[in-house]
Amino acid sequence: MNEILLSRFGFPEASDLGKRVFKKHFFENATLTPADKKSLQDDVGTITWQYTLKPSTIQIKPYTDEQREYLEVAVLEITLRSPRNYKRLAEVIHRAIPYPLLLVFIQNSEAGSDELEDDENLEDMPRETESKVALSVAPKRFSQAEKGAVVVEEFFTTGWIDLEKISDIEQAFLDTLNLSNLPHTHFLAFYSALMDRFIAFDCASLTGKYLLGNEEISQEARRQQLTVCHELEGKIIKLRAILRKEDQFNRKVELNVQIKQLEKQLQKESTSL
Repeated sequence: MNEILLSRFGFPEASDLGKRVFKKHFFENATLTPADKKSLQDDVGTITWQYTLKPSTIQIKPYTDEQREYLEVAVLEITLRSPRNYKRLAEVIHRAIPYPLLLVFIQNSEAGSDELEDDENLEDMPRETESKVALSVAPKRFSQAEKGAVVVEEFFTTGWIDLEKISDIEQAFLDTLNLSNLPHTHFLAFYSALMDRFIAFDCASLTGKYLLGNEEISQEARRQQLTVCHELEGKIIKLRAILRKEDQFNRKVELNVQIKQLEKQLQKESTSL
């Protein structure tokens, strides 16, 4: 794992695992579309189970209730030949592994070749990694439709963070991810706190300020408000794409008015984040 990022997390030595996770695990056990299979094969270099956080490696208790089972948290490092589909790959990996994960994507054009994919010794080979990383978490619960199955409730995946050219917001976000800043009561509390930090980071992309907590709004309401803002962003992006292809002057004016109205609404909605 990137040494700059590693120092920010502060994982205990006992949690260091460094075990390869072979792609065939996903091909054999996950529900993949043809596009997923191609992306997994072409875009992913290696997947490593880098750290395992469980009661024997960190002083955090397991958590179980009728809806969830958080016995441990696995930290996976995914090196990518191409970053183009990393958010979709995050969904694939979260869905394929039934316990809570922290995914660390690293852009690395020199990632292991297909010929070495099934080489058990590849995990011991040195790898040159770049400074750009993206992180992902996804809360999970038991399925109501299928006994014993686990489903993902939501995905939280950051954009790319350049650790050598880090912004103030990105630095604040990563600083709050240090294990010393997270609750150790049990793994649900630990993972929920991680999720809160991802939400705060997402909000900061709209407000320009990283605020872990907001006294004026609950975390659940904040998540819902963030969803509204992203929906507005999506509408704006769609209209701008239509505008670029439009030739008629009157239609261009109409589209610009709609975009301005949505931008004004987005600004208003984001003030409560």
